[in-house]
Amino acid sequence: MREVTPRFKPSQRMKKRYLLFELREKRSFDQLKREFFGFEVRPVHLIEFDSRRCSGIVRCKRGLEGRLKKAMEAAGIKPIKTSGTLKKLRQIL
Repeated sequence: MREVTPRFKPSQRMKKRYLLFELREKRSFDQLKREFFGFEVRPVHLIEFDSRRCSGIVRCKRGLEGRLKKAMEAAGIKPIKTSGTLKKLRQIL
């Protein structure tokens, strides 16, 4: 017998926010991932990272983007823009 996974209504799913950021100094992808895991804001996911431009996109839960911005600024990462969709941030990136 097949297990059935529960399906959530769109109103019950976790709302996401995407944050475009820029590094003030060059860092490797692995160093950046370790820094994001060190933040107190959870869950944080590194979506994209462009090493040539030293910029990328991070995903977090809605409502936590303010705390994430503060943590990023303290770590030497400059938050540029917050959006609800990846498409808009990819146009800027």
